[in-house]
Amino acid sequence: MMEQKFPRGAAEHSERSTLHSRLKVQHLVTLISIGQHRNAHRAAQEMGLSQPAISKIIREVEQIFGTVMFERGRGGMIPNRVGEALIARARSLVNDIDRTRDEIDAIVAGHIGSMRIGAIAFLAPEMITQSINLLAKEGISISVEVHEGTTSPLVSQLLSKELDCIIGRYSFEHEAELDQKLLAQQHFAAVISSRHTGLNPDRQISLADAAEFPWIVTPPRTAARQALTDMFVHAGLRVPDIRMETASMEVMRAALTDCNMIGLLPYSLAEQYSRLGLVRVLDLPVGYQPAPVMLIRRRSEPALPSVQRFCDALFKIAPILEAPKKTKAVHT
Repeated sequence: MMEQKFPRGAAEHSERSTLHSRLKVQHLVTLISIGQHRNAHRAAQEMGLSQPAISKIIREVEQIFGTVMFERGRGGMIPNRVGEALIARARSLVNDIDRTRDEIDAIVAGHIGSMRIGAIAFLAPEMITQSINLLAKEGISISVEVHEGTTSPLVSQLLSKELDCIIGRYSFEHEAELDQKLLAQQHFAAVISSRHTGLNPDRQISLADAAEFPWIVTPPRTAARQALTDMFVHAGLRVPDIRMETASMEVMRAALTDCNMIGLLPYSLAEQYSRLGLVRVLDLPVGYQPAPVMLIRRRSEPALPSVQRFCDALFKIAPILEAPKKTKAVHT
């Protein structure tokens, strides 16, 4: 009896059909748990299953893909290169499923959809809120979830589909996987608390005067910290005493108020806090090359309608907020 041979295309179709019919969400969730714990016992505890049940699920996954994915031993269950690749993909797929649930919940609640944004610290909250308001004026309601952090970990969350987009700095990590577009150039302004007691409000403060006061700034290798260094070095002055470093806006605002420090904020935030009477903007020559603020998304992936609508609004709002006004800064 002759062996029947199938074209490669038919074989591939058969393999995909097997994958589609046998692979379950429980397989994916188990892979993620094993990837996190590297141990079947701890994965079983997390999922409320027995250890034999976890082992059976992993065997099923290996049978579906036709290859061993884990090294078993006393040290636990360690994924090999194939296992690591599948765990990363499983995490992305499960996040896609969760994202679909969020999108449906938002539509049921009366929105056109939902989105999850990653945002770096020291961005004007108005960048997000005014974008939402702009959409609301057009009769568009979107449910928005905001996650704050630094660009690098936010990019990792974006690529694992925990986020839909990021408002952050240009990322050189995973550059080929990202679509990065300029939102605005970010300028900086030196500020003091409106209750600062160490500066004479009747005279203009010079950069040399400012060098004698303690400063609070963001950590090294951030745009604001670079702006501070450049401002004094280009003027031939020593860099002032950095009394405190923080990436928290709340900590910076408290330190400005309680400790008579000078701070450096993005222009949009400085103007917002000035309007609220919290700070005074100093007329100091912050001549640092503006730091670009980027909108970062996954490359070659169509955006959900809710995400695209929000991003369109963001491109209209961000440049307006970050552009310094022509009016002169307040002197102290």
